[in-house]
Amino acid sequence: MLQIEIHSPALEEEVNALIDVGLYADSHALMTDALEKLVTTKKESRLDAAILLYQHGEITLARGAELAGIHRFEFDVALSTKGISKTIEVESVDALQEGISVVKKVHKPNDNSDEA
Repeated sequence: MLQIEIHSPALEEEVNALIDVGLYADSHALMTDALEKLVTTKKESRLDAAILLYQHGEITLARGAELAGIHRFEFDVALSTKGISKTIEVESVDALQEGISVVKKVHKPNDNSDEA
């Protein structure tokens, strides 16, 4: 059981008022709700901060996901949802062309598509 001491008379008065008016059954229910909201808000804030740093080019996609505390693909979806395009860096034009060649080899068009 979680026990919390309130050292501010004004805060204690507000907590008691929330319980007295029936918004919460007891102090435990109030604290549970408060902690759940804190964790949710903090996660959203971490994501917002990571997105902002990514937009400014200060961090990579992988680092943004790490800061937000989510998987890289979830971070990718969050960026897409906000209309933010990804930046992909390559070492050189040769590296880019090599990557394009690999993708083309893997994703060859299906020549037999008309035979079905």
